[in-house]
Amino acid sequence: MLLKHLTLSLLYCSLASILYGQTKITGHVSNVRNKPIPFVSVALFQDSSLLLTTASDEQGTFLLSYQYLTGTKYSLKFSTIGYRPSLKDFIYPDTNSFKIVLREEEVALNNVTVAATKPLITRKADRYIINVENGFLVNSNSGLDVLQKSPGVWVDNNGRIRIRGNQPVLVMVNDVVLRMSEDELSEYLRTLKPEDISRIEVIHTPPAEFEASGTGGIIHIILKKNRKTGLNGSVYSRYTQQGKKPLNTIGASLDYKIKKLLLFGSYSYTKDRSFYFAITDIVYPDTSTYNSYTARNNNNTRQQYRTGLVYDLSANQSLGIQVMGNANQLVQSFETNIVYQSATRNTMGKAYSGWIRKPSLNSATLNYSWKLNSMGTLLKLIADYTASQKRELNSFLSIYDDPARNSTYRNNSPTSTNIYSIQTDYTQPFRNHAELKAGVKYTSVKRNNTLLREDFINNNWIRNEPASNHFIYNEELLMVYGSFEKTAGNTSFKAGLRVEETYVRGNSFTSNEKFKRQYFGLFPSVFILQSLNEAKGNSAYINYSRRLERPSFSSLNPYRLQFDDYTISIGNPNLLPQYAHKIELGATFRNNYMGGIYFSKTKNIIGELANPIVDNIIEYQSQNFDNSTEYGFNGSFPVKVLKNWEINNSFSVFSLSYQINDFKIKQTTFSGKSVHTITLKNLLDINVIGDYRSGYVNANSKIARLFTTDIALTRKVLKSKGRIRFYCSDIFNTLRDKIVTDYNKTHIDFYQKRSTRTFSLSFTYNFNSGRKFNLKKVDENNTDERNRVEN
Repeated sequence: MLLKHLTLSLLYCSLASILYGQTKITGHVSNVRNKPIPFVSVALFQDSSLLLTTASDEQGTFLLSYQYLTGTKYSLKFSTIGYRPSLKDFIYPDTNSFKIVLREEEVALNNVTVAATKPLITRKADRYIINVENGFLVNSNSGLDVLQKSPGVWVDNNGRIRIRGNQPVLVMVNDVVLRMSEDELSEYLRTLKPEDISRIEVIHTPPAEFEASGTGGIIHIILKKNRKTGLNGSVYSRYTQQGKKPLNTIGASLDYKIKKLLLFGSYSYTKDRSFYFAITDIVYPDTSTYNSYTARNNNNTRQQYRTGLVYDLSANQSLGIQVMGNANQLVQSFETNIVYQSATRNTMGKAYSGWIRKPSLNSATLNYSWKLNSMGTLLKLIADYTASQKRELNSFLSIYDDPARNSTYRNNSPTSTNIYSIQTDYTQPFRNHAELKAGVKYTSVKRNNTLLREDFINNNWIRNEPASNHFIYNEELLMVYGSFEKTAGNTSFKAGLRVEETYVRGNSFTSNEKFKRQYFGLFPSVFILQSLNEAKGNSAYINYSRRLERPSFSSLNPYRLQFDDYTISIGNPNLLPQYAHKIELGATFRNNYMGGIYFSKTKNIIGELANPIVDNIIEYQSQNFDNSTEYGFNGSFPVKVLKNWEINNSFSVFSLSYQINDFKIKQTTFSGKSVHTITLKNLLDINVIGDYRSGYVNANSKIARLFTTDIALTRKVLKSKGRIRFYCSDIFNTLRDKIVTDYNKTHIDFYQKRSTRTFSLSFTYNFNSGRKFNLKKVDENNTDERNRVEN
């Protein structure tokens, strides 16, 4: 009933805005040769206060709808690249139509390309932006590598992404929240090529218009948009040496715009071979020990595509369709030497394992956008469908000097996920720097999981019924939000409320376990920004929000998956969502120096618990800890060493604690990243990245410190249309995984070394033809669910 009333209210507001009386003035912008000038910025002022903005269309025509006051003086400012700005004063209603003539700049640069280089970091009130395009970050191997090297973003060796403390983040690409598990998300980001990324927005405290999921904030990756009519595109290739194994990538992107129609597409292919080794030492309560050395070979193939079109139905309406997806094949082989020592005897053995995964994800999005007036009133409707599938086979063979311990089995675990979502969003600007936003959304998720365990007995594969499982999971989300933003003098205030209703049904056909769950959530947010000295860029802020994190789809599956003779992973259908209250205070100085303190209290926090059980087997299961407390300080500051040498520094200090029953764990962690950019004019760009993180805790485990140093060299060629890059990661070969767990009188020490010192050489060539244009972005909609798909 609440959802119904809020939906009707939203539609009423939309209708009211359409019927709301406003006066219109029109005009036409041309040059001295009487040719129309498209996409000229038109700004309306009153007494130096900006009231609203618009732009001329391809025929140079513009329209401004506003509540003009009779006898009041207004000003129109016209500006565009290559022309002198022009200012036109008028008193309403002396005229309602203007003919503006702009003159070209007196100084013309012929046969010279002027490329403005953006700073690495641009700051806004509620986020900071990392400018990837044309910077050193495009030298990375993949989208995941770009994040690893971005200031203020920390990615561990397992692909877990954090921007503050140890809270999970929500990752978006072009307004789409990727509903995937951490493992699948890292694989997806590896399919993104850095050349396609324009910028990354880092949002510590998201407002109400974003979904409530993601207790650690949001990372929004915005893909590059071509800006010219006609045919435009790029081709690229990359070769990386990873120890003794190579990684190869090729790809291309193409856009074509003619009149009102835009067509676009891209494709990339990566072949990734690498080698890991791992050492595991376990001491059990009975003083027996387990020691193993594992050699792992990876042979992975990743493909990604994106295609679609945008058609302008009119000057204020557009329709977009986008289809995107990936198809990967991940093949790993493991060979393990095992020594098990007990009080009575020593047992030695070898284990062989093969792991083949074929995940794919495809989505289709339909977007309709209607700009109701020149003030910026906007109504959007988005429908989205995502289908995810995975075929997975894990085979295991172990041979010991004690034949009673020998085993041969395999796990076949295909999954499929279907996500349907539809939403509408409405934006209503007002006079005097105020804005209202509201929206409704419905999402439906269906997950089908199968686990078939088979043992090899008497030369036959026999189904192991207790270890097999078939589980179907259904989830429905109803969401409504509203927010209001107002600026008065030097103070900006924004408040919002998001309402989410969740319906969950699970059915295990194998064990005949069923569960139903329904929970309702209110998620308020408040943001206050006080400008202390606008001219110098000094300001202070305070933010509050309530957030949640839902369990991943497969974590709720009551499966029992045995990876080897000593490791088991099990699901937990009793998992509850975790809820967090977050508050942050901070300040910005001279637009570049930022610092803030924050506090977060999380209830029912989800963490993977490593627990020893009978027969000295370690069982891994996601569980709800009682609570988690986190507080810390974040900061960033640039340093200009020389005219051509700039350093961007970011750091974080936080204290994190977990509690489950009588078990408590706590640690204070420091993270720091320093990015050096050196420009040798007309020669090359040099970048050096240093990244350090001290040890931290996660659930009942402690992760050791990490340190790495990278260097990149970039040179433009072929009249700046081509770019050659050389990249060396982890120069000193210091990056490794080390996790220590002490729980229930059991000590687990895990060490893994990957081929982190790599050498990469890449080449990119961009081509284009035609006049400049603004490429419309196809918005997508299926948000938080994708972040929880474990493909």
